[in-house]
Amino acid sequence: TTMSILFLVLSLILNFLISYGNANYVGRYWSESKVIGGGFRAYIISGYVMAIAGFTMVYAYLLLIISPIFLQIAKVDQDTILLFEKLASDLVYVFCVITVIPTGFHIWLRSLKNFWEKKTIANGLTAGWNTFAQLSNTIDAAREAPSAFKRVKDTLFDVKGKKKDRVMIIIVAILVVILAILGGYFTASYFMKKADREYDMFEDLKEKANATL
Repeated sequence: TTMSILFLVLSLILNFLISYGNANYVGRYWSESKVIGGGFRAYIISGYVMAIAGFTMVYAYLLLIISPIFLQIAKVDQDTILLFEKLASDLVYVFCVITVIPTGFHIWLRSLKNFWEKKTIANGLTAGWNTFAQLSNTIDAAREAPSAFKRVKDTLFDVKGKKKDRVMIIIVAILVVILAILGGYFTASYFMKKADREYDMFEDLKEKANATL
């Protein structure tokens, strides 16, 4: 329906913007985090991984919309196309669970620590949002991840009665996911490196210190 398409488009745009925000934020501190190291470096890397996962989801949805059209042109039967869509979407979901949940816990704990040390409205809102997002993602993963892992395992490793086109579809699904991940990586890296070039945290701290003198 029109509403479903509109909701999907808005979701993709929102996901892209959030991922851009993550990549831009970590980029502002990327070089400096290498110098500082420790927990701050881990926090920045976690945000970078989050950005990659977010962009990956956007590209994966787009590829999942486009790919079946080409499969239909190639006269692939509907059951095989359905197998492709299920496998590709499950693989993307598994990738996102593996990346988003662990990094999300690190970002969530860091935001709680920041709010505890400096109780500002901004830190409070950030900690509140991260708490909601991490709780929601973890509950969703606990419900959906086991069945997604099982479907992937069954599709990839149950070799009984496999047809040639079925094997080909599995290869295509894996390639689509790899393309989505590469798209996510290169997009996140582009915005991260751009922000890294444009912002110098140490220089900004110097200017603020001089302004207070």
